[in-house]
Amino acid sequence: MMKTLALTVLFTAASAAGAAELEITVAPAEQIERVRVVERLPNTMKKINRRWFDAAPAGEKGHFIVEDLPEGVYDICIETVDHRIEGVDLTTGAGAEEPAFCWWLPGERLAAENFDPATVFEEGAVVTEEEKAEAIRKKFRLDALRKCLDTITKVARFENYVRVIYAAGTPEKAKALVELRRDGGHYAARGDEVIWRSEIWTFVWAYGAWVAQNRSAKVLERFRLQRTEYEQLERLYDPRIGGISLKEGEKTTVVYQLPEVLDDKMGKAGTTRN
Repeated sequence: MMKTLALTVLFTAASAAGAAELEITVAPAEQIERVRVVERLPNTMKKINRRWFDAAPAGEKGHFIVEDLPEGVYDICIETVDHRIEGVDLTTGAGAEEPAFCWWLPGERLAAENFDPATVFEEGAVVTEEEKAEAIRKKFRLDALRKCLDTITKVARFENYVRVIYAAGTPEKAKALVELRRDGGHYAARGDEVIWRSEIWTFVWAYGAWVAQNRSAKVLERFRLQRTEYEQLERLYDPRIGGISLKEGEKTTVVYQLPEVLDDKMGKAGTTRN
């Protein structure tokens, strides 16, 4: 099986029975200092639960391997000389052949899988990139999703800053990576304090509109920091290295090209990788 997601390639082969194996190749190799994978477990009220596994260098520079992984779904975390970027699982359980989209909102990048926008036009027609993008938006009801996201992020809440970074899914179900921030000013604030979270929100298409599934929000990270610490914090995300499903007895390979620019369009940019 081979699956291609823009700059990420995944394929599986037979591996030792009883465990899964993940091979990771990252370029440019000279920038890479550390690679890990994380299994995000169900959270409790007071704790974000996850298991980390170190990837060991293997062979030529930029190539890593993690052996004896339990069957499950994993995200890759890459630390470069200057940055930290990790995967986020925005998969919705769609079949391998089902049309799906991935939308990077701040970066204004929209891609589709298993759907060729040219097929909605007459054969031989000259189709512009803008028309292709419009066909994708129509296929996946993205104008309605944008309206839903704009509305829900403006609802009065504890946080005073809410931003959607990525959205992905099918015409029937979507997930979004959202960052939320509170800049002091609340009754329990201690000094110049910032509370920051990253979450995954789920939406379904019902009754002619996208509907948020409030009870399904999953917290990825939660920090309560003084502003000087917050300014150093970095949490950048890319769904192309997230949601990697590993099966017992299989080896999965991921090849990933680091984006040319790693900045706050991918999450919380900072000066430290911790």
